[in-house]
Amino acid sequence: MQIVLRPNKSIRESRANLTSHSGIACLGLPVRIHQDVRVPENPAENRLAKVMRRQPVQQRGAATVSAIVDACATLLNDYDYDDITTARIVELAGVPIGSFYQYFPDKRSVVHALALRGMEEYLGRVESLFTEGRLAEDWREAVQQVVAVYLRMLVEIPGFGRVRFSDLLDGHRLDASVDQYELMAERLRDLFLTRFAVRGDAPVMLTFRMAAQTADAMFKLAERVDPDERPVVLRTADGVILKMLSGVFDPS
Repeated sequence: MQIVLRPNKSIRESRANLTSHSGIACLGLPVRIHQDVRVPENPAENRLAKVMRRQPVQQRGAATVSAIVDACATLLNDYDYDDITTARIVELAGVPIGSFYQYFPDKRSVVHALALRGMEEYLGRVESLFTEGRLAEDWREAVQQVVAVYLRMLVEIPGFGRVRFSDLLDGHRLDASVDQYELMAERLRDLFLTRFAVRGDAPVMLTFRMAAQTADAMFKLAERVDPDERPVVLRTADGVILKMLSGVFDPS
């Protein structure tokens, strides 16, 4: 049976009214552009520039890019990576194939961009915990809140669970020059150190990096095991992460 995907114009149209006073908002990252010259503001922007063929110079272009990435995320929920084609992406996004190749060289680069968007969305939600007065006073409870944000996003955001920060479904890293876990660990470390004192003697950055990589591996395993085994994996992950970070935040 052949499955026909009908163009979903709302994916593109829902992005058409994006506004930004400081520049173009592309996949949740502020992009200041003059022709093809960009001023990157954070490491994720640097990598976004590397995975895309070019970046939009108008809000309409940013809406097109977002529609393409949204369509890819939707397809990843229903199809294996190898079954997704650029033709399927543009059909669901409701954009011409020429617009796709204007911004992306291939489908892999779209998945790259989707992973970067997911990472920025996750970190944005975590940062809101710290800035909006919703963070627990105990560091252990705060860690559990941060983990809970990730687990909620696996359920709420299309494609989030299919694209990891560390790698791609076809085995290619987002950017070989930048360690994804290091970036994630650095952002989380900075947030936690603004609220919790370092009382242990464990190396701070290395510990956060180990915790981030361990969490990612355990969450991957949780998705592969039987549903009745999943809580066991998640509880174990929680215990391992807290044990690691206790070397930083508990007295030696």
